[in-house]
Amino acid sequence: MKRSNRNIERLIRGAMGEIKADLIVSGGDLVNVYSGEILQDMEIAVLDGRICYVGPSAAHTSGPSTRRLDAKGLVIAPGFIDAHTHIGHFCRPYEYLQAYLPHGTTSLVASTDEPTTVFGFRGVKLFLDEVEAHPARVFTLISMVSPQDPLLCSTPSLSASEVAEGLSDPRVLGMGEIVSWQRLVRGDQELLEKIEMTLRAGKIIHGHTAGARDQKLCAIAAAGVSSCHEPIREEDVLERLRTGYWVMLREGSFRRDLEATLKSIVSRRLNTQRLILVTDGMAPDDVLQDGHIDFVVRRAISLGLPPVQAIQAVTLNAATYSGLEQEIGGIAPGRYADFTLLEDLEQVRVYATIIGGEVVAQRGQTLVQAPPFSLPADTTGSLRLTPNVTPDSFRVACPSSPVKIRVMELLNPNITAETILEVHAQRGFLEADPSQDLLKVAVFERHRERGKIAFGFLKGFGARVGAVGTTAGLDENTLLIAGGSDRDMALCANLLIEAGGGMAVVDRGEVLEKMDLPVGGIFSLRPWREMGEGLRRIHSCLRERGSPFPKPVYALMFLTFVTLPALRITARGLVAAKERKLVSLFVER
Repeated sequence: MKRSNRNIERLIRGAMGEIKADLIVSGGDLVNVYSGEILQDMEIAVLDGRICYVGPSAAHTSGPSTRRLDAKGLVIAPGFIDAHTHIGHFCRPYEYLQAYLPHGTTSLVASTDEPTTVFGFRGVKLFLDEVEAHPARVFTLISMVSPQDPLLCSTPSLSASEVAEGLSDPRVLGMGEIVSWQRLVRGDQELLEKIEMTLRAGKIIHGHTAGARDQKLCAIAAAGVSSCHEPIREEDVLERLRTGYWVMLREGSFRRDLEATLKSIVSRRLNTQRLILVTDGMAPDDVLQDGHIDFVVRRAISLGLPPVQAIQAVTLNAATYSGLEQEIGGIAPGRYADFTLLEDLEQVRVYATIIGGEVVAQRGQTLVQAPPFSLPADTTGSLRLTPNVTPDSFRVACPSSPVKIRVMELLNPNITAETILEVHAQRGFLEADPSQDLLKVAVFERHRERGKIAFGFLKGFGARVGAVGTTAGLDENTLLIAGGSDRDMALCANLLIEAGGGMAVVDRGEVLEKMDLPVGGIFSLRPWREMGEGLRRIHSCLRERGSPFPKPVYALMFLTFVTLPALRITARGLVAAKERKLVSLFVER
């Protein structure tokens, strides 16, 4: 998070014309998010990276060194804010910021989930230094999903002292989403202590209240959790708005919910002051195809939200919730000079992006040349697994035959059901059955008991491949291999371990697709466009092999997400999410 000291005296003198402006923007139609109007013939004067004057004429602020930006024919809007997102998978965070700039994004509120699950509190510090090297403003949240649930996951937890140290950093805005709200409503002392620390520091707490209703939703709000980005139905939106939450509607890579959630707000003409539009993460392949926050605003407008209200939902509303309304979120004196110049308001076509009075992107290209932060050498190749996996590593011993087993059946890429199947052992071991779309799943422990493997079975993935693997997941970020052939699974595992992490698709001894993620197994240092193309190829390969999902690899990444229904898997074993307990693969007779 980059802040410049606000020199009040200079801004006062700049507003009066006694100190001349660095930049004057004129000629465009200004979106005033405070009054809800679009104003013509307004001029904006910028001094020291902040706005010192907005009005009909900035002539009095003009001097010999003042630059002029003619915005005639353009719409001038505040810089867009993605108020809840993740930028730690696939690309390094710096590359995400480069990708987002041309889409009008000037600020993000991002959690440290991915580097924290891999590197612990050191990952928080690395993230803060990484985003500090880029002009975009990143307001950081301390991760509360590392682990999601210590009872079910193997990722070490941040200590109370580490959370306290993080919260004391001025670059940290607050606490990231608490996905394990069941722990919260049961009075989990670790969570309560960290929440109390956050509230004492005067910082915000993001929520993840999927499935919570009535008393439980009230209990979470009473604890100080103030937002939720998980509404997926109209009734979810209404209940959270009426309960005082800031409601974040999501349209990103992992979920696209606007069509289902925005209707009630538009048709009922509800107050939109507490509505925020977010991505919850926009992967590089989707940036290539759709854009970033400009895409979300465009979708909201197409679904009936008036353009000014849609822009308020990614500017003023986002800034107000985040406690940043005096810094960003609107075009007014004292705020940072962060603007989005649009060629078309309804279509949200971004012409240029300005941060602190400097043009940082134009006509679809970033202009930022600042070098990224140099990550320590030991962050690469840190998966801490040995590439000695054999087909025998995937043998699942079976005590008898036939036997009933618990199977994770995909209802969609995010949600599973627990299905009980009767299967026959072959020579004392359980095998996958690709003809029945039954794949074996193996999750490797990378922290305490390195190399230990937990097993499960998956139905509904659909792709006819020998093996597919990923070290990027939600939110365990360890090696997961799914497949129908133990031999291909071993090949896939060794490939990814040798690469330090990544994603790969293998069939009959042939590597069909492979994308390396050598930094902690979560991201690459390669350019974002290259990573976007790699993701696109992997998704396409799995679809061509029969998967019914648009982004098939995400279905595997979600298998370790232990706070969504119903049957999940981590390195500790199979998880019954609703009951919050580990369960056996085998069902007792």
